[in-house]
Amino acid sequence: MALPTETLASAQDAGEALHHFEQARYLGRTAALFLLDFRGIAIDQLTNCVTELRKALRNSELIILFDATDSPALAACLKIAGSTERMTFLTAPLGGNLVVKTLKAVAERQRAGAHSKRAMRDSSEAIKGLEVQIEELRARLDIAKHASRHDHLTGSLNRSGFVEELNMRLTRNRQMQNVLMIDLDRFKAVNDTLGHAAGDELVRKISTGMAAVLPSGAILARLGGDEFGIIAESLSDVAMTELCNKILRVASQSRIIAGHEVQVSASIGIARQGATHSEVELMRQADLALYAAKREGRNRFRVFDDALDQVTQYRLTLESGLERALNAGQLKMVYQPIVKADTRAILGYEALVRWDSPDYGSIPPDEFIPIAEETGLILDVGEWIAREALRDCRKWNLPYVSINLSSRQFLRHNVGERILRYAADADVSPHRVQIELTETAIIDDVERASYNLRILREAGVRVALDDFGTGYSSLVYLKQFAIDCIKIDKSFVDNIARERQSAVIVASVAKLAKSLGMSVVAEGVETEDQRTILMASGCNMLQGFHFGRPMAAAELAPGHLSEPKY
Repeated sequence: MALPTETLASAQDAGEALHHFEQARYLGRTAALFLLDFRGIAIDQLTNCVTELRKALRNSELIILFDATDSPALAACLKIAGSTERMTFLTAPLGGNLVVKTLKAVAERQRAGAHSKRAMRDSSEAIKGLEVQIEELRARLDIAKHASRHDHLTGSLNRSGFVEELNMRLTRNRQMQNVLMIDLDRFKAVNDTLGHAAGDELVRKISTGMAAVLPSGAILARLGGDEFGIIAESLSDVAMTELCNKILRVASQSRIIAGHEVQVSASIGIARQGATHSEVELMRQADLALYAAKREGRNRFRVFDDALDQVTQYRLTLESGLERALNAGQLKMVYQPIVKADTRAILGYEALVRWDSPDYGSIPPDEFIPIAEETGLILDVGEWIAREALRDCRKWNLPYVSINLSSRQFLRHNVGERILRYAADADVSPHRVQIELTETAIIDDVERASYNLRILREAGVRVALDDFGTGYSSLVYLKQFAIDCIKIDKSFVDNIARERQSAVIVASVAKLAKSLGMSVVAEGVETEDQRTILMASGCNMLQGFHFGRPMAAAELAPGHLSEPKY
């Protein structure tokens, strides 16, 4: 009797049954239930058939039909099978309904078992798939975590990783930590002239060089742009000095970048752990020391101390009060004469600014002008200086006034037009105006500098290069921009009577200027001996306390005036 929806096949022996099984499997069907009619069959044939089928069909159901009186056959089947699992015994005689019910029950058990196996197999495969996904997610998480803590350009820690590492080391509190903040000097010029790809190459090379000189256990990080950080444990003063000198040498090495020879330097700020366990405070202290190193001339290192902290607090006070000082009329203009070397005739005046603070008294410009540069107030302060100097030039009938323009002010887009407009507002001829620039103001943006200089010089404004001899490539810019006047830095004048080398340098500069049709002003002249040597060296104009201190325009003593010869 056939079950509904099922396909039945009959076989004479086990071999034929297995043949049907293989055919069904080939067609994608499952031969899962076998009904064996062993009534009247010899026991040895029964055992052979059961053994063969059970060996080949471990997952199939066997229903064995034999005579109720044939107990030896049952015993033989049990002995061979060893277990009644997946075996059902029917004894004859039996009714058709019983057979059908038995077949249905066994078939349902087979289906349930197969379904359970499929479910377990699918579940196992799903678990394996999840395990693979988890491993992939872990790998991606590790990559993302590494990327979040490391700099893509150099492979070293980034700012986040640096702060995390420093915090961890401070928490352990086993050894005293030292934090170094490093900033490359003149890096912007490389980026601007050779491009960002060249800047990146330079950063990579310097980073590799610094990593090679670190002591054991130290950590290097690129904090951003051209700024680096180092964490080093338990370094003595001698070891710290050695490390900083190595870093300075690495940074200042001449390198070929994008086919050009490039040389920069570095400034380093150092903070030692001391009593603090705050990574924020240590990094603040190192930053303050770094800024101090830059202010002191760059290409050097500076260690944070209490005195530096006091200076910083003072600077913060000046920074917050400078804008109020400008608006409250606390800034004052003073003028120092520039004289003819041989006759002492006054040729003109350099305009200088002073800050009369109600809290700190007279604050010199070398203290508040750098603050104005850093905060951006130099634009407002510079405009005020230019306007005041030109008004005083008109009011007091000065031969000419020389106005200092900061780098940031000079590279303003329309500074040339502004200076000419201020001169027109004050009714001062451009020929009575001189601007003083440092070399940095020119090289920071050569294209804009060239435009502004052309506007001014075409109108008749003279241009003086201040602090000559303290830069890197002054001769190049003398030729390129046709400077009118060279101002020799006070550091050379101070030693001219004591050091032959300073005298030779001054004489060489004066000779160079003369050959280029330029005039020379020597600054900082304080003695008659200096005046004599400077005149003999070829300096035709002098400036310094020996001829007059800076004074308010109304206090200028009448001098023997003479038209300047440029």
